Amino acid sequence: MTFEQLLVFHRIVQSGSFKAAAGELHKTQPAISFSIKKLEEELEVDLFDRSAYRPTLTSHGQAFYERSQKIIEGMGELEDMSKSFKQKEEPEIGVSLDGICLHTGLLKLLKSFGDHHPFTRLNVTLDGLSETERKVLARETQIGITHFATDRGSLEIVPFATVKMVPVMNVELFKQKKIKNQDDLMDVEQIVFGDKNAQGASFGLLERGKKWRILDSNFKREIILAGLGWGHLPHNSIVQELKEKKLVILNFEDIHPRELDINLIRLKKQHLGPVAKSLWEDLISFQL
Repeated sequence: MTFEQLLVFHRIVQSGSFKAAAGELHKTQPAISFSIKKLEEELEVDLFDRSAYRPTLTSHGQAFYERSQKIIEGMGELEDMSKSFKQKEEPEIGVSLDGICLHTGLLKLLKSFGDHHPFTRLNVTLDGLSETERKVLARETQIGITHFATDRGSLEIVPFATVKMVPVMNVELFKQKKIKNQDDLMDVEQIVFGDKNAQGASFGLLERGKKWRILDSNFKREIILAGLGWGHLPHNSIVQELKEKKLVILNFEDIHPRELDINLIRLKKQHLGPVAKSLWEDLISFQL
């Protein structure tokens, strides 16, 4: 059995006749008939009932058609993948996304982009603080979306968006600790996302205050909501909790809401393939 025989068989079923299949495949009708005859001899069953004007599938033919459909579809995908490779499209590209940049619109863009480039794996990692910049500089990922971008000599840095970070505390903890000024925060744990790098970055730290360092940004949100400490969270991630008055926004001399600039970054000297370049351009055009 060959793929050519499967292709001929499916074309007959879809076109409705041996003659039509021959025309679509640019073959003679005798060649089509011979191909199917050899397939039937190999399977030792009749695939078509030829007693009527138009051939119809036998019960064996119907079962064979349904099972072989996956093979035909798989070959079609391989042919599309082959075209993708010929166009020099990358099999995989990496994007490092700072946890504070999570936004429904951005995630939809990445999903849509992935759907339109099915043969390029979009490897998206969720990182924090200086980790995104480190990954881009180390060529572990091609594109970064982050607030922390310091190496302007090596990086192309494009303004992307702003994220409002707000220091918040569980309302019950706020009442329990009788928070009235910044000094009252000294005895309450500040929940801080710890930087993985030795020369790490940070922002919004309360000097001399207690700190609980964690490595999971989602865990940070849950800890604050549970009333185990206070910390900065993206405003868009806690809109509902603020509306329900589960959280209180802190607003003191050094601890207060602030806007953080978010940038797209990539290495200046690193060549982007056609897919990565297309994603870079889509991100530049995107409005958060």
